[in-house]
Amino acid sequence: MRKYILPILTALALPFASEAQVCNVTVAPEDTIICPGDSVLVTSIASITSSGQSFNFDFGVLPPGWSTSGGSTFSQPCGPGINNTPYYWASTSGGGTPQINSPAFDVSCGGFITFDMVYAVQGGGAPCEGPDLAHEGVELQYSTNGGLTWIPIVYYSPGGFELPQNPGTTGSVASGQTPYTVWNSFSVPIPAGAQTTGTEFQWIQLNSSGTCCDNWGVDNIVIAAGPCNSAWVDWDNDAQQDSNDFYWTPTTDTFFVADVYDSLGNYACTSDTVFISVYQNTMTYDLPDTVFAFCPEAQVPTGISNLTNAPGPFTYSWTTGSQTDSTVLNAGPAEQSQTTYYVDVTDGCGFVVTDSVVLDVNQTLSIDSFFVQNANACNPTGAASAFYSGDSTTQLNGLQWFFEGPGQPGSNQVNASVITNVPSGWYYVTLTDAVCTVTDSVFIDVDQPPVAQFTPPTASGCSPVTVSFVNASQNTVNYVWDFGDNSNTVTTQDATHTFTQTSTVMLIASDASGCSDTAYAQVDVIPCGCTDPTAINYDPFASSDDGSCIFPNPIVHPSNVFTPNADNFNDLFYLNTENVQEMTLIITNRWGNLMFEATGDNPAWDGTNVDGTEAKEGVYFYKYRAVGVIPDQVVEGHGFVHLERP
Repeated sequence: MRKYILPILTALALPFASEAQVCNVTVAPEDTIICPGDSVLVTSIASITSSGQSFNFDFGVLPPGWSTSGGSTFSQPCGPGINNTPYYWASTSGGGTPQINSPAFDVSCGGFITFDMVYAVQGGGAPCEGPDLAHEGVELQYSTNGGLTWIPIVYYSPGGFELPQNPGTTGSVASGQTPYTVWNSFSVPIPAGAQTTGTEFQWIQLNSSGTCCDNWGVDNIVIAAGPCNSAWVDWDNDAQQDSNDFYWTPTTDTFFVADVYDSLGNYACTSDTVFISVYQNTMTYDLPDTVFAFCPEAQVPTGISNLTNAPGPFTYSWTTGSQTDSTVLNAGPAEQSQTTYYVDVTDGCGFVVTDSVVLDVNQTLSIDSFFVQNANACNPTGAASAFYSGDSTTQLNGLQWFFEGPGQPGSNQVNASVITNVPSGWYYVTLTDAVCTVTDSVFIDVDQPPVAQFTPPTASGCSPVTVSFVNASQNTVNYVWDFGDNSNTVTTQDATHTFTQTSTVMLIASDASGCSDTAYAQVDVIPCGCTDPTAINYDPFASSDDGSCIFPNPIVHPSNVFTPNADNFNDLFYLNTENVQEMTLIITNRWGNLMFEATGDNPAWDGTNVDGTEAKEGVYFYKYRAVGVIPDQVVEGHGFVHLERP
């Protein structure tokens, strides 16, 4: 069960003569409607104000006990007052902070402060120039300690609105007329903290732009409050004991009126009538039964509108997941379908109404088929044409085509159902009529391309080189051979050519439309000859040996005497040779005994025996075997040598 504490209604018994008593009664709530089963707090605060708490400046003077600072005028300097009588007009021209202060009052039982106030229009001439900055307004304050500290009750911004207190900022909030540049009547509840037996009040302007500016006025101040127990309340409908407040749980529409009496039982005043009504489930709203979509995946907005006859706040729960009064219905992928969506609407009293809306999807527009022409391998000769049915058009909305490709976005784009002279690839078409948009795609293939190919891909040999090329090209009918040596081209299918220099062979093979492909082969012609520097016919420019080397025969020039006496002259016996790679030399004495044997480039005998002793003077026999530059060139011989020891 909810309990309501609602706004207050106030009744005042007048006249406002300075010596008259004022009966004050406030009741809550104002006329209201509550939910079934909820309780409402009915409250009354009654007082009979002491005499002398209603003030004006009709005689052009400040009432006794009141004080001001700053410039103070009691006349009508900036137009007539609300009663066409003098009023208090504040400015900074007199020095000090513009303010007007009341004496202390017993407001311990609460009540209201009522007064009339006006701001001058910003930009006017002195003394009628009004405030415009955010901190130049008037603040109503109270003090419970004789004016030592002041506490804000309400701040009236130059912009024409109320704030809890002066914001202390300097930005401009007013220009020209505002709600406060005409006389207004204000009624301010006395805060709980101000409800004492000695509370003072003041209207103060803490900031201004100079002595010329930011003027304001106040009049007809009433401290509508008095001491407690000055009045008691009688409820007319006898629903409760005569108490100041009570909770009431009505089951039907109810009203309350409070009569106020003084402590002697004399009638003082009556409150306004408070009507409390109980809500019924009478919610009404607008929601379409059916909405339509003409394309799959369409998103169709719908919602509840004109919701009345129910208390807020309202909550919504759609099967789409939306939690607001509107939603978007998704059509889904099917070209024809019906889907029911539900919504629960809950009002502030908890009444729930369930309703539904049907989404009807019916697509008729369709791209049915394509005619496709392949593209040439070398030229963009491809084409595609789309065929459709089921269009819906109007005078303002005809068919709109868009064809593009290859890919998206495509480099080829047309606003037509046919696209021509394009390369191979995927192409995308969009068709829009008055109610729907459909898309489709088609692949434009490519004719088999010509492929140039031949064997061998490489060849090499000694000049001249003759190579026969075998054509293995595919999807081709015409051929051009270029042998890369400035010789004439050949147009036969296969070709044979003799090369005397290294060349790159090129075959251009084309189909009947002239679309061609190219293949290449490398023929390396190598300089050949004798590469052995020891040969008679050695060719230093040859990079490959062709086996033509001619080598000289080995030649041996024998000597017949030597003198091994350690004089470093003719101490060794050896054979002088030409074109010899290896020599074997054997020395024996006249009896055939071996004296020396060695093999090498050109071995030499130093005239000693095999045991290292000196051989005797005499004649010795030598035999040799000489191997030439190539192993199969061998020369053998023998002779005599004289060993002398002078």
